[in-house]
Amino acid sequence: MTGTPSAAASVLLREFDGAWRDDTPIFGCCRKSVRTAVEHADILSIASLDPATRVRELCAAVQSQAPGHLDTHRCCAGHVADLAFDLPDLLAPVTG
Repeated sequence: MTGTPSAAASVLLREFDGAWRDDTPIFGCCRKSVRTAVEHADILSIASLDPATRVRELCAAVQSQAPGHLDTHRCCAGHVADLAFDLPDLLAPVTG
């Protein structure tokens, strides 16, 4: 675990609490993948990187804990990518 500050982690995880996000269903496996990304990546450092690198870093965090999961769960891969793309905007109220 990288120690993402709890306030930041709470904001990020809350985005995936509902049944849907951006017209895409959120399943239990998706929530688990997002939680894994948040808990095992240096979220605050990743937020300043370009979008493609953010996606790679968050996917790598999930891959380190659940090898092959994102390859077989496109739903989870999509939500982790959404998190990566939205990360700076989601963290702005927490870190700004």
